[in-house]
Amino acid sequence: MRSSRRALLVGLVVSAGLGLSACGFSPMYGGAGVNSALSDIQVETGREQVDFHLQEALLDRMGARHAVGPYTLRTESETTRAALGVGTDAAVSRYAIGLTVDYGLFRDGDVEPVVSGSVETEASYNVPQSVYASVAAERDATERAAQLAAERIANQLVRALRDADTQ
Repeated sequence: MRSSRRALLVGLVVSAGLGLSACGFSPMYGGAGVNSALSDIQVETGREQVDFHLQEALLDRMGARHAVGPYTLRTESETTRAALGVGTDAAVSRYAIGLTVDYGLFRDGDVEPVVSGSVETEASYNVPQSVYASVAAERDATERAAQLAAERIANQLVRALRDADTQ
């Protein structure tokens, strides 16, 4: 009984895969596709702490730690901090870190970007009683916002490069 279910499941998966490939479907993150082109893009960010977190997250997400290709991704970021919650003692108990990143993908020697865009992210944190814990919580929220921004930028680059390849 189990082997027949397993065989049916395998048959469904194989037929779905054949059906998708017949309609022109290609996975965004597949092997040597467009996503591998991200590993040749150099990354330049600003000098603030959030920029460091953004650069590290982009390099990890794109696999571009040793990039030597003809493209450079340049980013400009802006952070905001907004109070979200007020406790019974009228002190702010929760903050949100907002991060806006404008980016451009430049070919070496070009002034105009090949691809440009902007992403906005937000991460929140509770304010603990300890000063050290509060600083650590804010840093963690900043890092999470940067990681989310890197994920969105990489996804937008993959889509833009994929669309450029199909035209």
